Amino acid sequence: MNTRTKKKLLHLMSEHLGVKRSELTDDAPLGEMMDDLDLIELIMAIEEEFCIELPEDIDETVKGGSVNPFEKIFMDGADGKLKGKSDEEIIELFKSASRQDSDVLNITVRQFLDYIEPHLPE
Repeated sequence: MNTRTKKKLLHLMSEHLGVKRSELTDDAPLGEMMDDLDLIELIMAIEEEFCIELPEDIDETVKGGSVNPFEKIFMDGADGKLKGKSDEEIIELFKSASRQDSDVLNITVRQFLDYIEPHLPE
């Protein structure tokens, strides 16, 4: 990736994530800077800035193909984990799963840029 393109991408990331450019080091963990919505907005901004269309599943690929926490509860429920639970206990399971999934972006800035690079114009 050329320097100009990298600077442009880092500027977009800084702008959309509300972080200083200096915080976007190669090893900086993106999961601490953004959530799923931020990722989608960033992908849209990159597509607009570079006049490209990234693969539809890029957000899932970047996140490592994480399972929706609510789907996971129902998959786990097949093992009887929901059986006999009160409404309050089931609600707490959903809240817990949602919290666990909130930091799904376990990739670094460098890994994100490496994934985006092949989709950028030469």
